[in-house]
Amino acid sequence: MSELKNLESIGPDATGLRISMVWENERFKHCVDWVAGEQAFRILESVEGDEKDLWPPSPALQQLTLEQRTQSRQVGLIVGMAGNSHWSVAIENDPRDRSMLFEVACRVADTEAGSLTTTYKSMVPVKIIDPIERVAELSIAGRKCRIKVESTGRGELDELKIEGNIITITPTEMPETWPATVEWKYRLFG
Repeated sequence: MSELKNLESIGPDATGLRISMVWENERFKHCVDWVAGEQAFRILESVEGDEKDLWPPSPALQQLTLEQRTQSRQVGLIVGMAGNSHWSVAIENDPRDRSMLFEVACRVADTEAGSLTTTYKSMVPVKIIDPIERVAELSIAGRKCRIKVESTGRGELDELKIEGNIITITPTEMPETWPATVEWKYRLFG
């Protein structure tokens, strides 16, 4: 089955971001394009695992609902499962600043969490420009896009790492007891 769904955050100048949700290997993979009018340039692809991974490199997402909140606001609600853990991701667009907010959670049923991350492969040059505020910059067609880790209200910001063209966002605070829910949040700007 090949199913494609899109979320967009396009500004008045016809530039911004488009996220395509593609059904592949029993889960949704998401691809991020920077859009300029009719042209689209791929900047990121989520790195997915498979059905054998108890702790995949990105959340295992199998069910998707897209909602139109207002004329310009959309939200994607995606849930899934890997091993005994349940994942959820909410993606909300904000056309005013050409951004997409990702709120990720994993309900960990095991005695402790494995590798909880969101992992992307960058198709364009990427570098960390602010290690304190956890901001990375991607360069595409003379434009600068950004990834920024957002606070979940726990205190410490989550980790943002780049190794070659691989970007990982990893929660830093883990619960003292299990089962528990672990959350992380980040925003893409186009």
